[in-house]
Amino acid sequence: MRRMVFWCAVSVLLGFPGRAHAGGVETLRTDLETLCGYHGRGNGTPDLEQALSYVETRFRELGVAPATGETFRQNFPGPGGDTLVNLIGIIGNRNAERHVVLAAHVDHLGRGVPGEANHGTVHPGADDNASGVAALLEIAGVLRKEAPSRAVLVLVFSGEEIGLLGSAYYVAHPVLPLEQCTAMVNLDTVGRMSKKTLTVFGSSTAMELPNVLQGVNVGFGLNLVLPEQDPGGSDQASFGKTGIPALHVFTGANADYHRPSDTPDRVNLEGLEQVAGFAAELTLYLADRQDPLTFVPPGATHAAPPPAPADRGERRVSFGSIPDFNHQGKGTLLSGVIPGSPASEAGLRAGDLIVVFAEVEIEDLRSFSDVLRGLSPGDAVTVVFERDGERHTVASSVVERK
Repeated sequence: MRRMVFWCAVSVLLGFPGRAHAGGVETLRTDLETLCGYHGRGNGTPDLEQALSYVETRFRELGVAPATGETFRQNFPGPGGDTLVNLIGIIGNRNAERHVVLAAHVDHLGRGVPGEANHGTVHPGADDNASGVAALLEIAGVLRKEAPSRAVLVLVFSGEEIGLLGSAYYVAHPVLPLEQCTAMVNLDTVGRMSKKTLTVFGSSTAMELPNVLQGVNVGFGLNLVLPEQDPGGSDQASFGKTGIPALHVFTGANADYHRPSDTPDRVNLEGLEQVAGFAAELTLYLADRQDPLTFVPPGATHAAPPPAPADRGERRVSFGSIPDFNHQGKGTLLSGVIPGSPASEAGLRAGDLIVVFAEVEIEDLRSFSDVLRGLSPGDAVTVVFERDGERHTVASSVVERK
């Protein structure tokens, strides 16, 4: 705690947020644009291999060591016989009794999905998730300078876009014991900060985390949003299922999600630098913390041993709605819809509140996701939503999730 309190105090007194950065905006720009230059980094493509090789080179430049042996690579089987790759680096004392995981996924959609309107067009994946990898590299530079007292595993996953495959493989084949992992911090879609708002999912996975996150933010002054529910759509979910407190750092959904228009010029580099600074301070605090966090299972109101995780299944469908992840009331509030999607064709728009979907009352974003998990592509659905205090009902459908 002393490191965090000291730096927060310095930040407030001197008028700048957080600790010094390793490379800053121009390095973030270079890493981001380089990763976006690999034609969408599709799983099983030479383009993703180029991106992985680039990250390996940057690890060596930053002084990140391979976690095992002489290679950063953890190979694992992908669908159709492809070999996919996670990269695993380590900073700090690998023999310490505890460690922290800092992670981001590097894969994206390549040239789109067959049958999709934009198939054949490069999907650069700047926000999702070149931004997360660029931030991770920035943080790695900070960690090397600050020398955490315990180990930080720096993980770069493949296979996230096709079912969280890389993170699922890692937790089944960890290089350090999972029971010694204090927490996992996942950087996914962190390039579109607006109005200094930063969302961190997963604060409810440990009793201490809300106070830790608010404490870190003293030195940054961000509009920090800590939703009670985590939709579990990224790699932190694989760690949470094993009983590890797991966080997802996120700057919000946007209409360029999974589209060719997710380009580097739309990334807020100054905001990305702030995200990296915040996550670096958070990671350093967690790595220096002597005691484990108190894990809280989903739905619990107090600490208890985690239950065996239930297999809720992967979502196979999309409605095309973009949720407002900061909404805390009943229903699913929309921040927008994807053009050409069923939600768009049904006339939904930003500000609409979905209260019933496929005959199920929607309590929150997690319940909406659960309904989608039970549907198949092409299923017809009835949607009830509120707009300007009035209820509307429309007939629509869901399509295959890309």
